[in-house]
Amino acid sequence: MESGYSDAILLARKKLTSLSPEKVCDLCGVKFDGEKYIIKWMSKEYNLPINSTVSTDYPQMLEIILLHYLTSEGTKQPENKLMSYREVPGALFYEPKFMIRAVNPIVKCFGKNPEKLIETGGLFGGVKSSECGDSAYALKINLLPYMPVTYIIWAGDDEFEPSGNILFDKTASGWFCAEDLVVAASLGAYELIGEYKKNN
Repeated sequence: MESGYSDAILLARKKLTSLSPEKVCDLCGVKFDGEKYIIKWMSKEYNLPINSTVSTDYPQMLEIILLHYLTSEGTKQPENKLMSYREVPGALFYEPKFMIRAVNPIVKCFGKNPEKLIETGGLFGGVKSSECGDSAYALKINLLPYMPVTYIIWAGDDEFEPSGNILFDKTASGWFCAEDLVVAASLGAYELIGEYKKNN
């Protein structure tokens, strides 16, 4: 493991081993085969071993997000009520990072072609959402089984530049702290951007 995240990963894996797999599976919508959890991130399944000596073959930032999701304990399934990042406890400090790492890249990539956000998101099981008004191109996508996120673009015109936002289900702050939500939203954003660039 790389030094920057190894301690956090080891700590989270230790906590995960103390939890009942049955409870984790029930709360988080994942599977457990006796050695590892099988968890869906966007449209792909990842294996997350509970043995701290077994390495994974995907980015450590993603592993931390998966671990924190599994160890959050007691969070409810989505309420289908949206909230902004500012409504998350402790978000004020991290809001500049949220804009730089998650919102701005989505606007830069899809601002001139907002319909491509919906099209690309569909490849990951996302759907167009009407919750943000008729003028918005809003993509609702499950980053994790019970963790929907809505990526939004408002198309620009001759007077205004394109803009965007990322909204969360009201239950999001039960899964993650404000800092983790920045990471989760940005990881989702860059997967969407990467897929778009691959096909265009």
